[in-house]
Amino acid sequence: MKGLRKTVLTTIVLASTWVSAQNQMPPIPIDTAVRIGTLDNGLKYYIRHNNWPEHRADFYIAQKVGSIQEEESQRGLAHFLEHMCFNGTKHFPGNELIRYCETLGVKFGADLNAYTSIDQTVYNISNVPTTRQSALDSCLLILHDWANALTLDPKEIDQERGVIHEEWRERTSANSRMLERNLPTVYSGSKYGVRFPIGLMSVVDNFKPKELRDYYEKWYHPAHQGIIVVGDIDVDHTEAMIKKLFSPIQNPANQAPVVNEPVPDNEQPIVIVDKDKEQANSVVEVLFKHDIWPESQKGNMDYILANYTKNIALGMLNDRYAEAALKTDCPYIGASAGDGAFILAKTKNAFSISATPKDMDKTAAALQAALTEARRTAKFGFTQAEYDRAKANVLSGLEKAFANRDKRTNTSFAEDYKGNFLSNEPIPAFEDYYQIMKQVVPQIPLQSINDIIPQLLPENDRNMVILNFNNEKEGNVYPTTESLLEAVHAARKAELSPYIDKVKNEPLLSVLPKAGKIVKEKNGKKFDYKELKLSNGVTVILKKTDFKKDQISLSGTGLGGKSLYGAKDYTNLAVFDNVIGVSGLGKFSNMDLPKILAGKRAKAHLSMGDKYMGVGGSSSQKDVETMLQLIYLYFTDIRKDEQSFATLLDSWKIGLKNRNLSHETIFGDSLVATVYNHNPRQKPILMDNLKDIDYDRILQIAKERTENASAWTFMLIGDFDEAKLRPLICRYLAALPVKGKVEKGHLTTSFQKGVVDNTFRRKMETPKSLAYMFWHTNDIPYTIDNAIKVNMIGQILSMVYLKKIREEASAAYSCGAEGGSTIEGDYHDYTLLVTCPMKPEKAEMALRIMKEEAKNMTRTCDPEMLKKVKEYMLKNYDNSLKTNGYWSGIISMYRKYGIDAHTHYRELIKNQTEQGLCDFMKQILKSGNRISVVMLPQE
Repeated sequence: MKGLRKTVLTTIVLASTWVSAQNQMPPIPIDTAVRIGTLDNGLKYYIRHNNWPEHRADFYIAQKVGSIQEEESQRGLAHFLEHMCFNGTKHFPGNELIRYCETLGVKFGADLNAYTSIDQTVYNISNVPTTRQSALDSCLLILHDWANALTLDPKEIDQERGVIHEEWRERTSANSRMLERNLPTVYSGSKYGVRFPIGLMSVVDNFKPKELRDYYEKWYHPAHQGIIVVGDIDVDHTEAMIKKLFSPIQNPANQAPVVNEPVPDNEQPIVIVDKDKEQANSVVEVLFKHDIWPESQKGNMDYILANYTKNIALGMLNDRYAEAALKTDCPYIGASAGDGAFILAKTKNAFSISATPKDMDKTAAALQAALTEARRTAKFGFTQAEYDRAKANVLSGLEKAFANRDKRTNTSFAEDYKGNFLSNEPIPAFEDYYQIMKQVVPQIPLQSINDIIPQLLPENDRNMVILNFNNEKEGNVYPTTESLLEAVHAARKAELSPYIDKVKNEPLLSVLPKAGKIVKEKNGKKFDYKELKLSNGVTVILKKTDFKKDQISLSGTGLGGKSLYGAKDYTNLAVFDNVIGVSGLGKFSNMDLPKILAGKRAKAHLSMGDKYMGVGGSSSQKDVETMLQLIYLYFTDIRKDEQSFATLLDSWKIGLKNRNLSHETIFGDSLVATVYNHNPRQKPILMDNLKDIDYDRILQIAKERTENASAWTFMLIGDFDEAKLRPLICRYLAALPVKGKVEKGHLTTSFQKGVVDNTFRRKMETPKSLAYMFWHTNDIPYTIDNAIKVNMIGQILSMVYLKKIREEASAAYSCGAEGGSTIEGDYHDYTLLVTCPMKPEKAEMALRIMKEEAKNMTRTCDPEMLKKVKEYMLKNYDNSLKTNGYWSGIISMYRKYGIDAHTHYRELIKNQTEQGLCDFMKQILKSGNRISVVMLPQE
């Protein structure tokens, strides 16, 4: 890292912008819009007024402690304590904290949450409506209780043990098993090797309540805590409340300091080769440890520029990896480079190169090839053209962010302040950062970028770590420590030649199409949009908004789709979107397109559904023509790209080879087959199907579906200049072809009716159970009122299941329900879906509760729960009003079906009653359609 800092200093000297005569780096200016203070007891706070979204606020408390503070006998207590913050505090006993937040429209899991990591624990109450100051003060009171007033009731502790156990079960995978059992070797001599945050279940199951309280009182105190409040708030009042609530809290008399845990250097390489029966494919990664940037020195300008130069170099290296993977003789399907924390460590960073080999016997070759590519970069550097493209993309991103600087969310600000509190990350005003980067970036020479990779990539084995995880199966031949080390040494000895940057210096369209005309236009009766009819029959909808400055979204829909094709094309239809996605356009391959589009904010894609074709895209005002050109090319000149297609096939072969090892994948297959009654169109793609993929046929299907655009409708919504946009619409959308015939598609799938139960067992390394229960009906007329009812029923059942299955029965870590509705032509349906990963020993109980509570919903509905759901839906409705996606859906629904899903939506939510929901639930269950799919471990 010292070498990298020296490189950055040289860069700044060359730029001669920010360095004084003594080469002293100026400090990074701190954003003056955030009020920062520290109480006498050491607690630090950050308060900022922000009005996007309007009338919302986020509250955080961050602790500079995590699992690294645990002793061996305490492994798991840091994470357990996080859970207990939602199970009883001084002012919110039992589960009242969750229940109270629900009255504000703040949902547990979505807006109310926390996480525990190695060196930090963070809690948040987000998206809180700010209409009542008393509610905001109560959120601060919750933070206060988390900081100093947990009840830690032994009964609640015992009840939560099972929940933690199920979280461990749910999160345990082949990768986590291999990582955790090898951490002691990877971190030899450091506690990082034995402090995985989830902890040991033996500790979770058996610790005494006093041990948890001792941990809480030892580590949770003001000297380790930071409060962050961002939103549409009164800053002065918030500061006064923080002082009132938190100033009286005292630190322990002999407080334990937070001491950074070092990671020792390793003189000899550490090589891990491991295997697991449920690991689907091989992965290999080489890491080169190096020192971190000292937190005390992150406040100077060299830190920002070090990150810029490093990230732009890594980005260009990763572009090279993507290009190299297209070569037929490349031994890896994909590779990437990065630089950051050494796996879990806060005190040591690492430069890493990872690769996914095409097969296990190519693991060493993949490592060698990926490392060789990095060494090529270290020796010869990047080309000026590569750097110019990367720099253009950075500056384009800066322009986008600057245009939307007044649309930054509360969460975005809070994340910055959290980083500042926990690790002293700089927090300049974005306006200052923008001006700095706009001024400095163009002056940083290529040589300064080319100095980065040599600083990160050493020429010896010191501080080198290699991780290789594989599938365990009889007959497999695994890489060895010797073969992986030899791969590294061979890469260092390889003869290298400079990278050749192949790029076509041509316009996207060499000949512009002949423009059509707007032949008719009218204003929409509602929702303030314009409807244009073009000379080729295409319809264009325009709605101007300013929710995202300098951003335009495009969506297009045309008749046709998968339903027009039969069984011989099922495989081609299933992979259509993927194959078209890796194809080129016009004269350019898939790899060429990012190069010629460098610095432009324009993208587009083509997709296929059952009844309709679709296109989507987005752009800035400046690049809207480029986006429309991309759309035009999808209709007129999709280019076959054999290299990209071959790489896509290789990636599928790797993914499909051991897909049956994934319990989640098999469960998903069973779910789809059961719900859709084994419809052949819904079958998953398997290894045997790959031979049926016909690239030429897919291109032919794409041509057939785009050769007549007369029935297509395009919607452009966002911050556009209509006077400039209209001629571009005529030039490109009005020029789309109208040669073939227009064919209507139809729905090809429907839910299986009746009562269907599919329960099956699988052999598992970590026994897990998973259930999906699904009620549906299309016997009830489609209305927005009914759509709201089924949505509310799903949310209320979620609360019930959380209380009954998680909190009372300790039978699951996560469980929930959702209600939804769809309308498509003459078909519509209402659905209720319950999802529950269950404790195997309590699966029968959990399934019984799911069925019983669904029936109970026909007889009774908790009025308090309904009130909370209304608050949540009204809050989310207000949030969605400020998004382009919302208005796109509203206009589409109105134009297609004449249904106004906006005007009375708020009143419909407010007018829902308990009896109304119960009656609607009766109608859903009356249909007699219930599907359950349950996976249990093999006994």
